[in-house]
Amino acid sequence: MNNNKKQIVHERNRQIAIIRRNRLLLKANIPILGIGLALSYFGYSNIGEPLIWLGIIIFFYAAGSSFMAKRNLKM
Repeated sequence: MNNNKKQIVHERNRQIAIIRRNRLLLKANIPILGIGLALSYFGYSNIGEPLIWLGIIIFFYAAGSSFMAKRNLKM
């Protein structure tokens, strides 16, 4: 296998690994958002609101990097 083909395969595997990691990150994000919403609902907004913001930031990071990785895979 020539060097160019190896580089293409390596880059593709890297993009697939990013997509898999982001799926797990989004699955872990659901309890974070749930706990934050529950704490805010029960009156512990000083703890709940930062968790909600953390969940929102994680969501946008994972969604954005997954979008870019999927776009690179199609090229």
